[in-house]
Amino acid sequence: MHRVVTDLALFGFDERTRRMKVLALNPGVASEQVQDNTGFPLEFADDLSTTAPPTAKELAVLRELDPERLYIA
Repeated sequence: MHRVVTDLALFGFDERTRRMKVLALNPGVASEQVQDNTGFPLEFADDLSTTAPPTAKELAVLRELDPERLYIA
């Protein structure tokens, strides 16, 4: 199972069509915004959800891996 995480959404791949599919939107992001910022047509999951914010533990791990915060804010 492959996933792509961006600042707009969580993506996976449709097993049948092998096309990229939006599985969940980040809070405050509309599906139109994701499509407008992508250079190819996307599929959207029928049960499209909203991603949960990272937990304190997840943020601590990320900040340990990126202490200068070059990749995370």
